[in-house]
Amino acid sequence: MTTLDAYKSFYEAPLTEQSFRGEPIYHPSGPDLFRFYQAYLATKDIQEYENAERVISVAVPTVELSVPVLVVFLLYLVLIGLAAFWFVVVRRIPYEASIPRTKIEWMAQGMRESSSREVHPSYLSAGWGKIEEELREAEVVTVRDPAQNWYNTIQLGSQIQQQRSLESTLKS
Repeated sequence: MTTLDAYKSFYEAPLTEQSFRGEPIYHPSGPDLFRFYQAYLATKDIQEYENAERVISVAVPTVELSVPVLVVFLLYLVLIGLAAFWFVVVRRIPYEASIPRTKIEWMAQGMRESSSREVHPSYLSAGWGKIEEELREAEVVTVRDPAQNWYNTIQLGSQIQQQRSLESTLKS
């Protein structure tokens, strides 16, 4: 028996009776059709019972890793870990080649990479220590440009010393 045959036999009597009486025909709602289908599935196999042999298996195919593959994988992980340890802890990257981490290191890096007209050429070959020392001795000063405008700028330690020595020679 198909689903359509079961539907016809289940609803045929009420639909015929409603039609003869002249009443409006009832159209089953979605939940009614769903309940009908559940009842149909529950009863369809017991109406015309046939013996059938079915194989029920609980064997599930699985992928099994062999022990040598697992050992090679773990050895690979250990070697990668030792290499990372070597490069991070044992073989430190030179301080000059590292990425700046503090504000003063970033300022020094910017000074290093700026053009020679903005920074004294000696800073381009200077190490971090010299540049940090210059920045620690730096002062904010107010100066006048050729257009007679006042502005604030930073003078580094060596520039301050050069200016003071120039001023002392001009006074004498």
